[in-house]
Amino acid sequence: MFPKFIWLALLPYALLAQDAANITKPSQSDMLVGTRVPRDLPWSTPTNEERMRVLWRSLFLSPGAYVRSTLSATSNHLANNPSDYGQGWAAYGKRNANSFLTFTLQDAAGQGLAAAAHYEMRYIQCKCTGFLPRVGHAIAFNFITYDQKGKKVFNWPSFVGSYATGMLSTTYTPNSKWSAQGIQAGNNAFVFGIASSLLQEFTPAKFFAFRKKKPAATPPPIQPQTNPGNESNQ
Repeated sequence: MFPKFIWLALLPYALLAQDAANITKPSQSDMLVGTRVPRDLPWSTPTNEERMRVLWRSLFLSPGAYVRSTLSATSNHLANNPSDYGQGWAAYGKRNANSFLTFTLQDAAGQGLAAAAHYEMRYIQCKCTGFLPRVGHAIAFNFITYDQKGKKVFNWPSFVGSYATGMLSTTYTPNSKWSAQGIQAGNNAFVFGIASSLLQEFTPAKFFAFRKKKPAATPPPIQPQTNPGNESNQ
């Protein structure tokens, strides 16, 4: 259905992320909707291992990745867009796969560029108080981020990854143009990004935190068995 080069482009991420997915003591709080740095934890530049862990979970292990593709596919299915897919479950499956692939490529491109620029790619909870300031922070964090020194910068990796990949998606989407559907795909990424930021800002960690692996219980030492018959003969 899709060009082979797309699957090949994602293969290195999947292979490298195998080890990163096994990290059991991350310095940040992992959520089902993504990865955030809670307000009660000091910020530090993400390591390469943390970057791979965040990418791996955002692409495949976060339910949010499947929810956004399902919502996007449902909207397109109701609008019969693209019309070449038709209707029915098979057509819905094609739209869902198309949406999932596009969002996946957008995440991979955006986080890859952020890694190259040494920019933050996680959500940083606001240390402010009050509902409106926190809402403003959640929305603004889709346009700004931190560099490796902790300074706020324009989040150009997210913009380039979202819109460039959105335009690329028109190569495997029937009857779509980069100037219309491509830009719309970039817009969709930011709409879901803002929704995810709001959820990560206000959702208590205890509801969405990944369960950490418990260390295996150490079995009690085996006591040597004595032979009562030998003891009586001594």
